[in-house]
Amino acid sequence: MIAHEVLACLELAIYVGLLVPTTFCTIHYALKGQFGWLYLHAFVIAKIAGPAILISITEHSSSSSGLQIASQILYQIALGPLMSATLSFVNISSTPDEDKYEHSYSPLAPLTQGGGSSMILRLVHPIIMAGLVLGIIGGIRRMPDSATGMINPDKYDQGATFMKASGALFLVAFVAICFGAIRLWKHRKALATVSYHIVTGMVVILPLLFLRIIYSVLNSANLDTTGHTGHTNKYNIMTGSWVIYLILGLIPQATIITIFIASGVFAWMKVRRGSGV
Repeated sequence: MIAHEVLACLELAIYVGLLVPTTFCTIHYALKGQFGWLYLHAFVIAKIAGPAILISITEHSSSSSGLQIASQILYQIALGPLMSATLSFVNISSTPDEDKYEHSYSPLAPLTQGGGSSMILRLVHPIIMAGLVLGIIGGIRRMPDSATGMINPDKYDQGATFMKASGALFLVAFVAICFGAIRLWKHRKALATVSYHIVTGMVVILPLLFLRIIYSVLNSANLDTTGHTGHTNKYNIMTGSWVIYLILGLIPQATIITIFIASGVFAWMKVRRGSGV
């Protein structure tokens, strides 16, 4: 069993184990208007499907280009829902609804003058979606033709450009998320209980998210083109260094979602015990 397959098995076990609490938090908080949990749920599904397909390909020695493309894309696009979830948590924290949420320490609304900034942050979602779409298109264009097995040089080079643009857009979105989180930090004790725990956890979440984005940027920056070959392959998610993927990919993502889920479950327990106000 190759190292990447071992990591795929580990990822599959992690995210299957996280699926139940993620589903619980998604149902519980989505009914209260926190739709960022839907993105988080999509992330978990993608992180289950990607490794599952990779394991299937390896175990059955499958050469199906369709399955290989699907697995590659699922590994690449998971960053998009994770960033959208993080952005959504920052946005919903910026505009608390006094009628829906129990507050952590104070019922005072912290951001009575934050409507403009909140609107700007909402506009970051299309940037993340554009980065996601470009990443998918870029990955598909760099794949060999399913019928001939040959690579189209023009599409191959365009794919590299699209993936570089995808990484750049994710970096722009990350800066905006950091802005929103920093803006909320000093008001966190006046936030809804779940938002308080999530915003507090941003001191760990944001550096880890940055590592994951840098991993994608390094991958796209080192893609070969027909005119420039010989770039390192160690940042490739599927075929590169498993150690780098473990440090910059698997661990950061698994830690981030664990913090989100722990925040959601702990806040639910806290409010049920009557100490959420």
